[in-house]
Amino acid sequence: MKNTTKKLGVVMPIVDSAPSAVTPSGMTPVEATVVYDSIKQCLRLNTSAGWSDCLLDKSAVEGLISSSVLGDRFWMVSKYSSDTSELMQKRFNYTYSTTVFNSITDNNFLTGAGYKTFGLGLSPAGTQAPATRLLAKSALTMNGGLESRTVITTTGDVYVTGYNYNGKLGTGGNGDVIDSWVKVTIAGLAAGEKPIQVQQSAYNSVILTNLGNVYAAGDNARGQTGLGTTTGNTLTYTKIPSLSNIKSIWSEQERTTNNMFTAIDATGKVFAWGYNFYAGPWGATVSSISTPQDISSFFAAATAGGAKVAKVMIGYYSLIAMMDNGTVWGSVAQGFPLSRIGKGTGNAANSNLMLISDGISVASGENIVDFDMDMDGAVVITNHFVWYTGFSYNYRFGNGNTGQSTSWTLLSSPLFDGTVTLNSLDLGYYGMIIATGSGLSEGGSRLIVSGNNVYENLGSSPATGDVQNSTYATY
Repeated sequence: MKNTTKKLGVVMPIVDSAPSAVTPSGMTPVEATVVYDSIKQCLRLNTSAGWSDCLLDKSAVEGLISSSVLGDRFWMVSKYSSDTSELMQKRFNYTYSTTVFNSITDNNFLTGAGYKTFGLGLSPAGTQAPATRLLAKSALTMNGGLESRTVITTTGDVYVTGYNYNGKLGTGGNGDVIDSWVKVTIAGLAAGEKPIQVQQSAYNSVILTNLGNVYAAGDNARGQTGLGTTTGNTLTYTKIPSLSNIKSIWSEQERTTNNMFTAIDATGKVFAWGYNFYAGPWGATVSSISTPQDISSFFAAATAGGAKVAKVMIGYYSLIAMMDNGTVWGSVAQGFPLSRIGKGTGNAANSNLMLISDGISVASGENIVDFDMDMDGAVVITNHFVWYTGFSYNYRFGNGNTGQSTSWTLLSSPLFDGTVTLNSLDLGYYGMIIATGSGLSEGGSRLIVSGNNVYENLGSSPATGDVQNSTYATY
């Protein structure tokens, strides 16, 4: 029967907030109007008493809305879990040959593209494109390094695949190629203890649990297992006895062995171990540090006002740390290029810690939310903008060129116009991925990619070669 007496509402337009919604003609919506409220991330109904609360739990509808609004051709990553801090969660991961992410359009299951046996868990060897489901599990976090990958699921299970150099995948093997996803059990976990974060280098993997314990596997030669030895390999995950009450772990880059692992405990102390190559507190020395050292005093200038280190990476002659007050600090070894931390031309006179976010213009209301680095550059993202320094190998910064920037440079792109919220990034030696905010009006957690795409691990456009300018990844 046709309704001739009641006005009909508009069904499910997407608005910033239901109470502030207006019709296309600028009028207040009539009763029976249903909208998707982007702030609350749920459906709300307009009644005579005003706007209702959420009609459905947001988790039940946001994936469906993402698909219907954006289409399933876009790579869309799952929302954050409440299990750990957002900074610790990598719901996507880039290496030069593969990309893996939780796909909203496939039940948040692990999805990926690229070279099959280099960290996708597929066989036979060759390119997998377009992206496909890899594992019917959702990742809490993941990390990849030199043709392999480790995933921690939302239930705390550990899955690994790829080249098991020096036993770094913790399966008990050494040098074998794992072309499927293998579940790894960490011996000695206490009741209720489960993995929550993983960091991986070329020959090592380190896992943090919810009880603050740290476990390591792989090559001992550079001290990167933190077990007090520099000989042999550790083929299964082994607890680092000197670390406890740890809240986060970090590692720089996946390409070389010249890096260190770091850990931050609940009091804000910072510990480091691994292969120190003229970086940070050690100045002009090279050494394999096999037992975690407390380097908290090195950050005295940054913590003087009460701030704490939130994330720190130590790599090939440079260090970058982000504080919980949003400032970013860095250090370059004496005699090495200052451009690696965006401090201009010339070489460092010493390895002292210095403020580096003073070279980044952060407008009122903007905050620095994440950074990533490697031996030849770094990227910092704020809520809406991207800043880079160093070499843009294979157009990895998405800036349309492969040159060098010696100071922090704002990435000019129509995608970063101040309206799309950014929340996380993963910088590789030949490419980069940035995740947008989870609000559907801000891109629906789409992935923005740039760099080397020879294995189509950055999406279908272009099918081969380099993604020269930042673009949304598509199937």
